[in-house]
Amino acid sequence: MNNFLKEFSPVSKDQWMEKIRIDLNGKDPSILGHNDAIEELDFSSVYHVSDQGEPETPGGFPFTRGLKTKLNDWKNTAYVFVEDEKVANETILNFLMSGADAIWIVAARTNMNWKALLDSIQFEHIHAQFSLKSLEDMEAIQALTSHSSHSVQFNFDFIDDNQLQIKQFSQLFRENQQRFACVNGFGIQQSGGTTWQEIAFCLNVGHEYLVQLMESGLTIDEASACIGFHLGIGNNYFYEIAKIRSLRALWAKIIDAYQPKHDCTYNCAITAVIGHTNKSLSDPHTNLLRQTTEAMSALNAGVDNIVILPHDLYSDQETSSLSERMAINIPLILKEESYFDKVIDPIGGSYSLEQLTEKIGHRAWNLFQKLETHGGLFAQKARVNFVDQVTAKRNLREKLFLAGEFMLIGINKYPNPKIVLANWKKLPSYLGIDALNYERTTKTVSL
Repeated sequence: MNNFLKEFSPVSKDQWMEKIRIDLNGKDPSILGHNDAIEELDFSSVYHVSDQGEPETPGGFPFTRGLKTKLNDWKNTAYVFVEDEKVANETILNFLMSGADAIWIVAARTNMNWKALLDSIQFEHIHAQFSLKSLEDMEAIQALTSHSSHSVQFNFDFIDDNQLQIKQFSQLFRENQQRFACVNGFGIQQSGGTTWQEIAFCLNVGHEYLVQLMESGLTIDEASACIGFHLGIGNNYFYEIAKIRSLRALWAKIIDAYQPKHDCTYNCAITAVIGHTNKSLSDPHTNLLRQTTEAMSALNAGVDNIVILPHDLYSDQETSSLSERMAINIPLILKEESYFDKVIDPIGGSYSLEQLTEKIGHRAWNLFQKLETHGGLFAQKARVNFVDQVTAKRNLREKLFLAGEFMLIGINKYPNPKIVLANWKKLPSYLGIDALNYERTTKTVSL
């Protein structure tokens, strides 16, 4: 293959910056810099090859670019909240016939009729996640899905539900490994936390899971295979890509300290969840644009599963068939028509993105170390302090939004003039922090 680069003379950073000044008609290139008051990050839109660190390739340590080396494939996951088993079974089968290839089942209570709920669902062909409230329900599902346990995982959040202890589960998964310990970064993102607060939370809780599992007799390879991450995806396209890449690299750094035997142990299994922070009940079509760009950022970053929650999931008018259908269709379109599954980490190598990945990762690692020094988030003092920090960021977001410094089309800019009957129900809180929804904030303040 010809080396076309030799045909071009190298350009120094000074030459590059001078060219930028010319293109800006003499303005200072510093105007291309960004200072984010909420994220507390300073970065530029312009970098030079000299600013680049060691180049990485997909599949290589520290796995900033992921472990995928052939395709950037993912599971298109439908969310199902179960109250009535027969109704939920029909909903699941409809989703699977409509293009979903994975299901996230959230149980409203214990002691469900799992046989009725899972009737005719062929788990050997799909991936499934279960968010449950008891060990007994998990064992019932395991009995029904034992032929395809490799495609089934459980989402027990041991930091949010102190009735359950991870050591109760460890021996059950030592021989037949499934992911069962969920690190719920999504809860932090929906609470208004920053990218690096979400990552630091994931690292600290994930590390605590590792320690407890290894204390129960599991090896680092066995323990890592039991842990899955849920990440929330916000509206800042490049931040979200950089956040996911940072988490993978830092998780690999933690895993490497325990000297695993297998490369797959480094895998940071990520389910990206598109939530409701910036969604509107009065402007559903704008929601589709937001859900699409948020899904794009998650998929470009190489997540394993994508879940788009219907925008009206918490409406007092209930979920519409259109919002459910579009939650499934958006990832399908990105795969079948936009070919997002064909290119691994397509933005990798962008100097700006690489710098942003490093800056977010640096802040996250510093916070992670502070949390570890104070006993981690399973210790009451450290958790209270962390919750206060996230709450402060949430309040700052609301303050800037209400002051008009942060605008959302259809909410505080160009709102729908038509009367809309739907109102937001209270969204689920996490660790005692109320979920952030800007439209609900607007309506609450105006009352």
